[in-house]
Amino acid sequence: MENTKETKIRSLNKDGWYWIDKDILNIYGKRLKPSGLAVYNALVYFANSITQTCFPSQGYIAELVGISRLTVNRKIKLIRDLGLIKISKEKRKNIHTLLKVPISPGMQGCISPDTDDVSGVNTNKNNRTRIINNFVNDDMKNSFTERSSGDFKPDTREKLLAIDLAQGLRDVKSIDLYFHYAQTISESLLRKTLSEVKDVPDNQIRKSRAALFNHIIQNYVKGNASHHRD
Repeated sequence: MENTKETKIRSLNKDGWYWIDKDILNIYGKRLKPSGLAVYNALVYFANSITQTCFPSQGYIAELVGISRLTVNRKIKLIRDLGLIKISKEKRKNIHTLLKVPISPGMQGCISPDTDDVSGVNTNKNNRTRIINNFVNDDMKNSFTERSSGDFKPDTREKLLAIDLAQGLRDVKSIDLYFHYAQTISESLLRKTLSEVKDVPDNQIRKSRAALFNHIIQNYVKGNASHHRD
């Protein structure tokens, strides 16, 4: 029997909604995990629209999202350590202030490298789509793809280079940092460094290949200004 019940899509043209930055999920989702995302959403829900401050008790948040108070306490500390909120005391209350979401390169120490099994120049459409979706600027994301053909093709050489670096270093979440590199540093240097880093044995990698790549690039840039693009 056909369902004749009327359905309506949600509307933002009314009271009763709040918003969070897309980068909370794209960049910090794996670190926060479901419970952390729930706690962050609760803070956003309670925050004053002008001052972006709130002071709900941890017990109330725990009851609201269905987790323990201990978990709420741990997740609030994590959210603070990630630079997403500031906590201050006022009349024995903890005041939480929502901060602008930090993105790379400043967040390099806050996220773990992507661990998907990808190789240097992988043209798999699903993988490339996932990388493209990590660009924080919607206008860039739209211009970055040729949606009419169904194939995801970078519209500039710099964007293609950024994808190659992100894939080769298994560091998809820092795609915007590699795009910045592609715009300001010579392609020959970036590809040479990528090749060198990929050849380093696993037992000689202290943190990650992405961290090693960034360290080498910074040293190159400091020591040889000729590598910069005009």
